[in-house]
Amino acid sequence: MEGHDVSLHCQTKSPPSKLPADFYKDGSLIRSEPTGHMTIHHVTKSDEGLYKCHISSHGESPPSWIYITEIPTTTTQPISADTNLYTQTPPAPTSFHLVFRLVLHLVVFCPYLISTVLMVSLYRHRPTGNELPVSMVMTSPTQSEWGLDDDYDDVTTEHHF
Repeated sequence: MEGHDVSLHCQTKSPPSKLPADFYKDGSLIRSEPTGHMTIHHVTKSDEGLYKCHISSHGESPPSWIYITEIPTTTTQPISADTNLYTQTPPAPTSFHLVFRLVLHLVVFCPYLISTVLMVSLYRHRPTGNELPVSMVMTSPTQSEWGLDDDYDDVTTEHHF
């Protein structure tokens, strides 16, 4: 929070040690500290950025984002801000990011919803077992059954129901 102090600690993972460390903000060297500890007093919005440290012969820490919030008008107790450079904290989401994520989720979710509704609709309107199409072939009686001569051909009639 604006006006508060931020302490940065840079140490090796195992075993933890207080070695000299170089501190960087947004890729530029800020200063070197002999004990691996740096404090930024009375931070402002301009102190916001991506911080990392480097210990000679041990390497560089992953970067950590420091986000500075404005002082609320109703705050009665100061809150100390302390960050560990081995943890990576993303900036707080803005309303643009929240709207973007909502639109992204809708774009991904809507096709699934629409396809599910269509599939259920098609399933509900499918023909049932009693309404299946039936084909029946009928043949006319033979000529001898009708009493006709052999001059007539057999006739086959096909009906589709």
